[in-house]
Amino acid sequence: MSDDIYNLFTRFQTPDPGIGPRERAPMLAQELAWARERATMHRFNWVVVLVPPLSLGPVLPGIVFLLGLLAYQGLSAPGVDLDRIIGASFGWLVLATLLFMAAWIVHNVWRDTRDPTKRYWASMPDQGLVELEHHTLVSGICLWSNDYDPDCNTLMQWSDGKVKYVQDSGVSQWILARTAAGHWLVLKEQFSGDFSYGRVGQMPASDKLLQPQQQLAIAFAPGTNLPLGRRFDGALMPLMDTPYWLSADELKRLDEAAHHWNFLPPNRYGVVNDQDAAWVQRLVDRAQASVGPQPAGDCCAVQREQAPSPQ
Repeated sequence: MSDDIYNLFTRFQTPDPGIGPRERAPMLAQELAWARERATMHRFNWVVVLVPPLSLGPVLPGIVFLLGLLAYQGLSAPGVDLDRIIGASFGWLVLATLLFMAAWIVHNVWRDTRDPTKRYWASMPDQGLVELEHHTLVSGICLWSNDYDPDCNTLMQWSDGKVKYVQDSGVSQWILARTAAGHWLVLKEQFSGDFSYGRVGQMPASDKLLQPQQQLAIAFAPGTNLPLGRRFDGALMPLMDTPYWLSADELKRLDEAAHHWNFLPPNRYGVVNDQDAAWVQRLVDRAQASVGPQPAGDCCAVQREQAPSPQ
């Protein structure tokens, strides 16, 4: 992971003053579980603190000392007796090595105990609060993708009152919804199961699909754009089902436009920016064309029972 990606990842999970005020509400059990799961990535870890100085500390001062002697011999004193100098300096080298290791350990402890991201996540779950961002969904269209990653082949899903790791099928349901504010809002639902390397995957059973209601509140970790859950309410949103499977290029572009991960204000979670809205509309047109002509009044309405969603 490059420094830029790591810094972006860290900023995304740290409270940002550029995010405007939101409504605060008590966490639901599922949101609390997700908050605690996210917090595990930022806990103070003695392994991280001690392993680098204890593994590299004993050899780095000696290497630097030896390289310095070799440079001195080559540049200023070709006939100097390095063995004699090393033998006479051994005690000082041991002391310098111990001081170097101790200073490295103290620095790591000081850095991690004062890290703003770690301090935030150490206390945030116990505060039991989330921030809600509300959207009214007018209508939407359902698309599909199959993007199995063999290096990251598990999902975390809410099941039986806890967050569990399950096998990732690679299949995702994408819902592009129009909001009352006139924006495109992108929702994504991933599914467990057997994976396939093909562009077209196996659609899940209808009772497992995300069925959005018209009133959506996205629950965020306070001060961040990191979602901890979705709260739906009201009538089912009119939704057009399509058999449209995204190409690799379309998936990459939609993933970037959706702002689901590692983005900064003024971008908003799930909300497509104006510069990407025309491309999303063309994608919707292609998906609608894959369905064919629809009877009047049936093109957008699908009546299903609401199924709970872990994310």
